[in-house]
Amino acid sequence: MTPPNSIPPAAQDKTGFVPSLGLLPAVVISAAVAGPAAAQTTQTTQEPIVLETIEITSQTDGEAATDYRVTSGSSPKMTAPLVDTPKTVTVITQRQMEERNATSVVEVLRTTPGITLGSGEGGTPMGDRPFVRGYQAATDMMIDGIRNLGRTSQEAFATESVEVVKGPGGAYSGRGATGGSINLVSKQARQGETFHELSETLGSADHTRLTYDGNVDFGDGWAGRLNLMWQDSGVAGRDVLQDDREGIAASVSKSFGTSLLSLNLYHSKTDATPDLGVPMGNGDYRPELSGGRRFGSGTKSDPWLPIELADKSAFYGSALRDYREVENNSAMLKFEHEFSNNFKLHSTLAWIGSEQEYIMSRPSVVAEMVSPGRGQPPEPNPNWDPDANLANRDLRSGKKKNSALAFHTALTGDFDTGSVKHDFAAGIELSREKLRSATATGSPSIPVTDIANPNPYDPVTGSLTWSAWGTPIQTDTKALYLFDTLTFNDQWSLNLGLRYDRYEVDDGTRSRTDNMLNYSAGVVYKPAPNGTIYLAFGTSSNPSGECAGMAGGADGASACTLGDGNVNLEPEESKSIELGTKWEVMDGQLLLTAAVFQTEKKNARVNDEFGTVALLGHNRARGFELGAAGQISDRWGLSAGYAFVDAKIIDNGFTGGGAAGDGVPSADNGNYLQFVARHSLGLWTTYEIDERWTVGGGATYTGKRYLDTSNTSALPAQWRVDLMAAYKLTESAEIQFNVNNVLDERLYDASHVGIFANRAPGRNVTAKLNYRF
Repeated sequence: MTPPNSIPPAAQDKTGFVPSLGLLPAVVISAAVAGPAAAQTTQTTQEPIVLETIEITSQTDGEAATDYRVTSGSSPKMTAPLVDTPKTVTVITQRQMEERNATSVVEVLRTTPGITLGSGEGGTPMGDRPFVRGYQAATDMMIDGIRNLGRTSQEAFATESVEVVKGPGGAYSGRGATGGSINLVSKQARQGETFHELSETLGSADHTRLTYDGNVDFGDGWAGRLNLMWQDSGVAGRDVLQDDREGIAASVSKSFGTSLLSLNLYHSKTDATPDLGVPMGNGDYRPELSGGRRFGSGTKSDPWLPIELADKSAFYGSALRDYREVENNSAMLKFEHEFSNNFKLHSTLAWIGSEQEYIMSRPSVVAEMVSPGRGQPPEPNPNWDPDANLANRDLRSGKKKNSALAFHTALTGDFDTGSVKHDFAAGIELSREKLRSATATGSPSIPVTDIANPNPYDPVTGSLTWSAWGTPIQTDTKALYLFDTLTFNDQWSLNLGLRYDRYEVDDGTRSRTDNMLNYSAGVVYKPAPNGTIYLAFGTSSNPSGECAGMAGGADGASACTLGDGNVNLEPEESKSIELGTKWEVMDGQLLLTAAVFQTEKKNARVNDEFGTVALLGHNRARGFELGAAGQISDRWGLSAGYAFVDAKIIDNGFTGGGAAGDGVPSADNGNYLQFVARHSLGLWTTYEIDERWTVGGGATYTGKRYLDTSNTSALPAQWRVDLMAAYKLTESAEIQFNVNNVLDERLYDASHVGIFANRAPGRNVTAKLNYRF
């Protein structure tokens, strides 16, 4: 997505280390290498335009709007076409998002193989929390290549594509990225094109959504694009819930000579009812009170499962207490200049901000005995009823504000050294990220409720107020990188990447500085002009504090926050190896991919035998992926993938350790990593029956996901089936029908600690009218 309003004053404080206007390096490099213009073709983030004798084209060249695949990545760091890039890159294009009626990033990711979802709660904020190839990537989400640290919820109305770059990406995206990173590519103003598209969608749960996407070429090198969105909606298959949204995104560009300057502004706001789903079975749930229905026994072979007693539409929260408000804003100024000798400069100055506030209910089974506090013996629970299965609806709340100011600049180009051709990208990245939190005072409560018949309208007792914003957690990053694709001949090439990061984090009480060096290397062999075989290696680093303020448990062994237990520890390090192949078939219209991989972390943060956090842990994810994207024929399109991810804990340290060193090896050794499905499959295909009718459909399979490292609770394997049909009324108007979750299955997105299970929407029927002029 991209970005609105001008940068607010709050985002400008203490940012003197960022170059003025972000364009000083552009002036320096321009003076060093500028020369007379010559006709050539390069890649940028714009559609084809003519700048005197220089043509600047988009990385995707508009492919994302019309195809299931793109031929090149959006980042200048990708120095080769995707078919020749030695890593797995999954791109979900605008065409697929629109055909599937996916209106948020979560909806996009939940149908993408190899990605599963986690949940926020209280200390871990609500928001998009994907896991890629077994490892969390919530803090590895980018907007047009700029990291968006804030855990928020992203809309899709201004998104052209979603790029998932898989495998450790320390060289590509910096800190984190153990399993991969996710980049949201925004819709940009297009030179040389004018269009307007209005859409209205009506559907289940009183769903109404209006969008506008318009682009105008004003002439004399000026172009502008405007995207608008308004939504008033419930949630299909669920009672009480609301999901209202509004947004605006504007992009304007000006070409002059061999340069292009663009400004992108973005704003979105969501007012929704938060929902943590249904309670999980546990030892306090009694089957004899529910007609003998069991939901697991809490073992690895028979884990606790979501309790499915109530109607599928039941809501365990409070219609009178729970709310969630999210606001996202950003502004990006981009400058591109093409030099005469195959060099091109890309500079971006960006501000990204988000703010969210919520109160929600965490459902859990009422226990017979409860502990009054840490280290205290259990005592009888006054809410226990021997004649009923009841659910708690504990209060969870959060209020956070995130901002990031970043400057990226890169010089790209090509040159020869003897018979070897080099396609390179060299750049610097500077950023300052701040995260502020407010503290809640008060505890508005609601009574426990019958698990089989929850009442969301029970009275609320008490109220809650928020404090002023607390001391910000500040993260400063300074990075240098170099990528080079060395082409030796028509068959052999070598892709190299190196990145140095100086990473500093300060939470007002503790601080830490790390210097991290990561690399990537891939050998590519082309047995035929349309196919490649590659072998790639890569590393990544996870420093203490990389998600400071975005996760609870600051003193926990495995926490990525900044705590007393980990502030003095070096970063965790991951290494990967991937063997893959990519083939363009059907006259280059269809891309087939396959890869086997292993990512391993041998110094994970765990407790040692003395109960001290140490870099002794060992975990690993290995598996394989298959993919297909493009056109089987002019009428038949396909996007499909399958991922097998075997993500395991090899060594989780010790439990019960103390000064005597009497800890015992963790019982979790050998278990599966939480939230990760071993098997996942996604299929989407459409067929144009004639000039007016297009039909399509797809299926998504997600295997069983354990919700804790002890593997005692899990979400069951599930299938989702979707259908669509589109009819062209005129050359300018089309109506599209979608039925998602056709079989109205009970689907589960995620969990946080295995106490509850997030519900996905039920059957959702929509009709969308598109009018283009």
